[in-house]
Amino acid sequence: MRVAFFVGNDITSHLIVGQVLSDVLRAGHTPYICYTHQQPGARAEPELRELFRYERTLLNSWVHPYLDSLPAPLHGTLLSPAGIAKLHRDKAVVRVVEDVNDPAFIAYLAAEDVRAGFSVRCYQKFRAPLIDHFRAEPGESALFANLHPGILPRYRGVLTFARSMLQGETEAGFTLHRVNEDWDAGGIVSLSTAPLRYDRSVLENMTDQRGQAAGLLLDAIEQAAAHGRWTDRPQDPAEAGYYSHLRRADLDELHRKGIELFRPRAVIELLVDAFTRAGSPESFELRGILAGITSRRPEAVGAPV
Repeated sequence: MRVAFFVGNDITSHLIVGQVLSDVLRAGHTPYICYTHQQPGARAEPELRELFRYERTLLNSWVHPYLDSLPAPLHGTLLSPAGIAKLHRDKAVVRVVEDVNDPAFIAYLAAEDVRAGFSVRCYQKFRAPLIDHFRAEPGESALFANLHPGILPRYRGVLTFARSMLQGETEAGFTLHRVNEDWDAGGIVSLSTAPLRYDRSVLENMTDQRGQAAGLLLDAIEQAAAHGRWTDRPQDPAEAGYYSHLRRADLDELHRKGIELFRPRAVIELLVDAFTRAGSPESFELRGILAGITSRRPEAVGAPV
């Protein structure tokens, strides 16, 4: 089966898709990995801009270019988009997609017969023509799902792990739900949860669940390949809560409660461990690069581990 992944430019989405990739290929499916980009909010609070820097800029501006500068992709590690395209050039398709709703792009998916799709932290709004592409017949449910970081329907929106921790929840998780034209409102296909650890940052709590999140994707792919459909349950609107970006008061409350959005050194170690082999020359070199880059500016938030 040919399956599309609409992937954000953050650490968590790349870790999840990187973990899924080998199993998808081993099962004989063809992944179409469509990378998308999100820009930092011009009016975002300083802590959120610094989170963007650690969550996205380090990966895309430093980790990936370093990996691509090596003579060959590293085996046994996660790969950059260019590394995936090079190592799996006959088995996977890699594209950068500026607008997922572009009619030309939708026509390309149709010509390639890509009939199942997954959004993994893609922040673009999916419109009806793209959703309709993933319907086998008009009126049928689309084989198009979003992997949402948050327990639905209670935690729709963005930075829901932070919202869960602000609320003192004991657990958080990922929800795989059907895509429709409303944010995070489609029927729930599957759900995974894990206990929240308040001695770890918001970002660490989310990335710690990447294995479970990858499992949701793999199960849905196999169901689609075997049966051509998913079973889902509708969300209860009475239980729904939608959260927008954290505001100044929210960030101040996080600080008062001792909850960190991220911890700089933990992010560096996560990137090094994921994209290089332990103890290899590349691991030492990449760690040095990231430490040097992040030491050039004072940390706006988060304490070293």
